Amino acid sequence: MPTEKPRQLPPDPEHQAMADEHISPGFLILSSSLKLLYRDHQSWKLCGLINRLQQGTAANGVIPPAILQVCEEVARLMQSRTPTTDVDDLQLKHIISDRRTEILVLAIGLPDANDPARSEILVLLEEVSRPLVALLRGAKRRFQFTDREVNVVQHLLKGMTNKEIANEMHVTEQTVKEHIKNIMKKTKTLTRTAILLAVSGMIVPQPPNTQAGPAR
Repeated sequence: MPTEKPRQLPPDPEHQAMADEHISPGFLILSSSLKLLYRDHQSWKLCGLINRLQQGTAANGVIPPAILQVCEEVARLMQSRTPTTDVDDLQLKHIISDRRTEILVLAIGLPDANDPARSEILVLLEEVSRPLVALLRGAKRRFQFTDREVNVVQHLLKGMTNKEIANEMHVTEQTVKEHIKNIMKKTKTLTRTAILLAVSGMIVPQPPNTQAGPAR
């Protein structure tokens, strides 16, 4: 598959330390035509693991077919989206597992309203059998999250929708939306996807005077 030179994002010392300890999720960014735009070390490691689980070989440097299939479906969802399409409707999750390992694949559509050809797909890869305690602890300290907000972030990292989070936490969807709104304010982000990137140290928060958008 043709690839473009991966983007270089500003390093975050805390995120780099977590990555070195293999406690942060891995991220891939693909174009809507499934060209690789960005990868980090952890995502490439997990891609090798998935290839080994499904094909018996690490196949280093190759995006696993299972991930590409999920991304293809997200690309189709973006092509058929309408202005009222909810953000939760542009993401798909898939579990790849064997008897010892479970890897969550969460693909999120990032449509460009002005130029659909510039739309992208964010892929989060996470060993769900591995605890996220260190990542969540670091995020709580950096952003001053409450325990409830940490719980919401943990569920967001698993690809849950607002309804699924509400059911898991035994609260209303409106309560979940309020938590997400507060999380956006603390992380200076505007979307659920940006929250995931911020807590994992993949993006630099926006200026303090930026107003958070609705938590859909």
